[in-house]
Amino acid sequence: MKKFKLVTLLGIRPDYIRMFKLIKLIDEQANDQIEHILVHSGQHYDEELFGVFLKELGVRKPDIDLGIGLTLKERGESNFALQTGLLDERLHDYLQKEKPDAVMYLGDTNTVLSSVVVARLGIPVIHLEAGGRSFDWRMPEEKCRLTIDHLSDALYCYLPRYKELLLAEGVADFRALSIGNIIVDAVEEFMPKVEESNVLNDLKLKSKEFIAITLHREENTSSKEILERKLSEILAFAKEKEMPVVFPLMPRVKANLEKFGLTHLVEDKQFIVTKPLGFFDFMRLEKEARLIVSDSGTVQEEGLILGTPTVIARQSTERPETIWAGATILQQEERDGRLLEAMKEAWDMPTDWDKSVLNPDGGSPSERVLEDLLKKIKEDYFKKSRSYEMLKDNKFVRRAYGKETQDA
Repeated sequence: MKKFKLVTLLGIRPDYIRMFKLIKLIDEQANDQIEHILVHSGQHYDEELFGVFLKELGVRKPDIDLGIGLTLKERGESNFALQTGLLDERLHDYLQKEKPDAVMYLGDTNTVLSSVVVARLGIPVIHLEAGGRSFDWRMPEEKCRLTIDHLSDALYCYLPRYKELLLAEGVADFRALSIGNIIVDAVEEFMPKVEESNVLNDLKLKSKEFIAITLHREENTSSKEILERKLSEILAFAKEKEMPVVFPLMPRVKANLEKFGLTHLVEDKQFIVTKPLGFFDFMRLEKEARLIVSDSGTVQEEGLILGTPTVIARQSTERPETIWAGATILQQEERDGRLLEAMKEAWDMPTDWDKSVLNPDGGSPSERVLEDLLKKIKEDYFKKSRSYEMLKDNKFVRRAYGKETQDA
């Protein structure tokens, strides 16, 4: 029997965290049925940092690195259009040669926009983290989510709510499956190593006596006014509570601070500015912090699991279930004092929320994905998922094929 050739295409470090267990399951438990090729788009391209990251997690090195980020860095130019254009070109050439049976993605980064090329070549697309919607058109990620979800043949949703969103947009019911949030697999897998982290000693911190923050999204970091307001309000709150603020600073954000003349804010003694931290060190900070302030959806989920109140420094979120659980507070309006108000509100928030909301059925979401994937392969699902037979229950499809009149 010919093996099913599956390409998993990932682009950034957090993707490898979420996919850690599923990659291992496909490699180790399905190698008699699946030929699995792990491809890195190169969106995160620092070879030293990325190599150390993979080694730290125990994730195998990708079989192929398309190298888009490094290439653009060497050319001295980079934006999303150049990034996606180069990825499309290199992926097209690779797929023409490799001819996989399907390409699997996770998330909502620029890398997933290459699913247009995959679908255009007639190759089925698989998407994990499907159905998330912020309904905030300012967010680059929202365009990515909509694009890949409507190109995908199989969509794995974290919760039933995500599937409901897809169905409301016209996605066929048989394409979408709720499997739970695979971040719970990563947290469970890595927690022993998280507990071994010495980051608190290294930074001279005490448990529950500091605030952890991350800011990286364009909506927060590309505007001087917004970035200044965010950092000023975080600083004001930290001084009021006499708490240090740990701020792992991403290179792009550091560059913007310098460009906007805002470095004096993070040079205040209240801030402990670090380089980007490893996954285990940062998760230990999340677990031990008194409060988290972040614009990251992943941090939002991790704060819920780890029991740390989190303020989402954004106007909207594609993960409102963490708010409903009582684990996070959304900043909402982008105005003076709003982030400060949210931090004050979260400071005394009870932490006895239901941590199972991200995975209400228990068990391993990654294992559920593998089980369904093997079932689909056995049934030749990917060879027929776009056929008329699979779609004929839809009246619009029947009309397009001349099987039904408008008045029928």
